[in-house]
Amino acid sequence: MSRCSRGLADDLNVICEHGNPGRKYVAFEGISTGRRFIVCATEGVANCGLVQWVDEHWPEHLHNAIHKLWLMYEHSQHDNKMACLEHSSTVHNLTQQKIGLQETYAKLVEDVNNLLDYKDSQPEVNQKNDAENILVSVESSMTKDVEIKKLKVVVDQLKQIHVAQATVIRNLKFNHLKEKEKLSSGKRTLDIFYADLKKEKDDLKKEKDKLDCCIAELMKVKEKLTMEKSTLASCIVELKTAGDSNKRKLHQIKAICDED
Repeated sequence: MSRCSRGLADDLNVICEHGNPGRKYVAFEGISTGRRFIVCATEGVANCGLVQWVDEHWPEHLHNAIHKLWLMYEHSQHDNKMACLEHSSTVHNLTQQKIGLQETYAKLVEDVNNLLDYKDSQPEVNQKNDAENILVSVESSMTKDVEIKKLKVVVDQLKQIHVAQATVIRNLKFNHLKEKEKLSSGKRTLDIFYADLKKEKDDLKKEKDKLDCCIAELMKVKEKLTMEKSTLASCIVELKTAGDSNKRKLHQIKAICDED
């Protein structure tokens, strides 16, 4: 988990065991990429082990998108490493061939020089021996020339191989930059999605706060209605009691009237 964009988390009021505000970081590896978290920021002492996430777990579809991006990045890195290993092996083999050809060419040049030096150091005994030596020298020189021409052909081939290697390296760099651009584009898309998600989360929080206020008002109204209901119930009981008392009085009055 890489840490970046760090800073003291004073606004979140998260205190570690040392009594100091924690330090806020942003994860940049795995399916938690982009999530903020807080750790102990006290320096010079043992870390107290404070770890607290600021953001909630990403939704499942965002997890899948981040996972695919990291898989693309890992596959790209693996392909680049394999291409570099293959290229290194090819360069090593060609370098060994080039060294062998250079050694052969140097040996041929040395043999020709030794032959010429030997010829110059020998006294002229007779024309026949000189003619034979010249003939042998010419034949040897012709043989050497043929070998040198072959070596030149090989050198030209090596030059062409070097050009091809340079082209391969350029293509590898271009592909690497292209993959890097894809990852950057994916990260930008992820950042935009994260911003939209955060805005939606903030909007939902505002709606929740409004609903909480409405619920609080409704609870107050309910409490008031409950009190009024209780008052009405008391009034009904009193009226019922008074009615019963009046009925008894009427019965008594009626009984007195009947006696008269």
